[in-house]
Amino acid sequence: MSRTEIYLDHLASTPIDAAVLDAMLPWLGAGGVGNPHAANSAGWRAAEALDRARAEVAKLIGATAGEIVFTSGATESNNLALLGAVPEGWQVIVSAIEHPSVINCLPTLALRGHPTTKLPVDPYGFVDVSRLSQLLAEGPAFVSVMSANNEVGSFQALDQIAALCRQFGATLHVDAAQSLSTCAMDVAATGIDLLSLSGHKLYGPMGIGALFVRDGLPFRPMFFGGKQQSRRRSGTVPTALAVGLGAASRLAQERRTDDAKHISVLKGRLDAGLAAAIPDIRRNSAAKDCLPGCLNVSIDGVDAADMLLDIPSVVLSTGSACGNGEPSHVLAAMGHTEYAMHGSIRFGIGRTNTGEEIDMAIDLLTDATARWRRANAPLSAA
Repeated sequence: MSRTEIYLDHLASTPIDAAVLDAMLPWLGAGGVGNPHAANSAGWRAAEALDRARAEVAKLIGATAGEIVFTSGATESNNLALLGAVPEGWQVIVSAIEHPSVINCLPTLALRGHPTTKLPVDPYGFVDVSRLSQLLAEGPAFVSVMSANNEVGSFQALDQIAALCRQFGATLHVDAAQSLSTCAMDVAATGIDLLSLSGHKLYGPMGIGALFVRDGLPFRPMFFGGKQQSRRRSGTVPTALAVGLGAASRLAQERRTDDAKHISVLKGRLDAGLAAAIPDIRRNSAAKDCLPGCLNVSIDGVDAADMLLDIPSVVLSTGSACGNGEPSHVLAAMGHTEYAMHGSIRFGIGRTNTGEEIDMAIDLLTDATARWRRANAPLSAA
């Protein structure tokens, strides 16, 4: 990342924390060459490192080490959960604003004979819990609901959702990739059966994640090979990446309260500054029950993706990095028009951002908006 850039895309990826990199470095050189699944001294050292990392990840979410399966990231974790843990014949219920790695599992599940349903959300991205209750009353179900949305930041009522799932004997999967860096999570206390997380949303490395699988939950592997990770996910676990995820998990426990406070202050500063500078701006994120670092807005009359090219020094996005430039299915589910979606911008504030950066970003975005409106006829709202 260039020193001249103002990085406000932490919801897409967080930079690796220096302490995480320090923990990984010994496993990136000759000293970390051992295969953690090999029965020799180098392998045993690597295996011990994996055990420590697995315990750190487990502690972050209130699980036990044996319930943690290392994966390549949250996308794989979500796929493993939906394609590996849904009992035959059960209906599958997901929120309409889930990550594509959840939603795009539905066609395969439907081909396997599972009835599938997308739960509607309100204009701020909160799941219709009453509709969930109605669906659960229809029969056995597997439910997948993200803890916090990756585009607008809405926190779901997980305690209430988990209680309903327990009442009706449903299995609950939670994609927690976005929330764990600033919010506490306890799978045992909440009653979550499966949970996905990702290293690069946690100030750890890309290419590593984990899936929590509650002890005793029936689970079918997707990969076939050796006996690694109790046969739940075959393949050699990358020691350096797993150590990085463990270190990031430990740092998150130590820093998430302070990080959340710092980031919340910056978000308030950004929200107020944008509202004052661009009076017709509209906030798509909820004012409360929202990720501390997420602010999604729409600016009338602009094509945000094109306009952001005019301010490369501010790293922003128009939505999920997994959206391939298509209109946001999240905003569509929330009832927004295509006109509003064209003007949407997502801010992702992180632990290293400063107030000065927020003020500079407001000024640059305000100037870019004015230039765009002078140079382009407003998009038709029709």
